[in-house]
Amino acid sequence: MNQSSRTPGISRIDQKAKHNHGFFVRLQRRGKTHSAFFTDQRHGGRKQALAAAQKYYRKLLAKLGPPLRTRRRRWAELPRRKGSSGIVGLQKVVMRRHGEVRKFWVATWSPKPYVVRRKQFSVWEFGSKKARRLALHARRLGLRNL
Repeated sequence: MNQSSRTPGISRIDQKAKHNHGFFVRLQRRGKTHSAFFTDQRHGGRKQALAAAQKYYRKLLAKLGPPLRTRRRRWAELPRRKGSSGIVGLQKVVMRRHGEVRKFWVATWSPKPYVVRRKQFSVWEFGSKKARRLALHARRLGLRNL
């Protein structure tokens, strides 16, 4: 079972089946993950392994610096894996209900943490190009208010 220590970035790992006991250090900066594992056996016990892990973590933190705060707007514009439009926060949705097919362009944004706003535009009502353009405009307006 994994338990986190009081130091952020350091986790305790105890895998009895694999005889794997120690502390795992992980720190990520600019998309690169720096990690190391400090075993109890190699460091002469649990306390010494924890001390070595904390020392390594402090050394990494001094070298790499504190994490950069990402602004909400920048975070909202990061490309994600999902999405059919190629534009973040803009999706083409096809719904099938009661034998009918309905197509929409949906704009999504988050004005505050834990709040999601969506606005959808019907392809049947506006046409595909105009519905997409309206959804993109709605998303941009929503992002301006962040």
